[in-house]
Amino acid sequence: MSKKNRHFHILRMIEQEGVESQQDLLDALEAEEVSISQSTLSKDLKELGVIKVRGKEGRFRFVQTKERDTYHAGVLLKRELVDFLRETIPVGNLVLLKTVPGNASGLSKSVDEIGWPEVAGTLASVDTVMVVTHNDKEAQTVVQRLQDIILSK
Repeated sequence: MSKKNRHFHILRMIEQEGVESQQDLLDALEAEEVSISQSTLSKDLKELGVIKVRGKEGRFRFVQTKERDTYHAGVLLKRELVDFLRETIPVGNLVLLKTVPGNASGLSKSVDEIGWPEVAGTLASVDTVMVVTHNDKEAQTVVQRLQDIILSK
């Protein structure tokens, strides 16, 4: 099963069933024929921004935090850059991102979702993303940020 599908099942169970422990979550996933190890579940919970909190009745439950959105946007952007980016071309206040054909829209969406203040917006074709910034300096900042993400571990 793909990571995306696992994440879907994990989040659905946390929201609908009020799971109290990782073991309960593992058992519930297994009942739905989603095979996952405890270590993979721990990594998935971290990536999804899921934490354990004590409810009003004193029992623990898992909840998804807002930090997940920022973390998730960064993870998706890195994945898009590493997997599909072929070339970065700064042109004035624009940054052109050449991608593997068919993947520009995914990269464009990821750049939009990361929420950088330098990015006014993006426009995508089949294999090119045009990142619009406010000025030449901000375009260089975007290029540097993209390079930093690609090189990060």
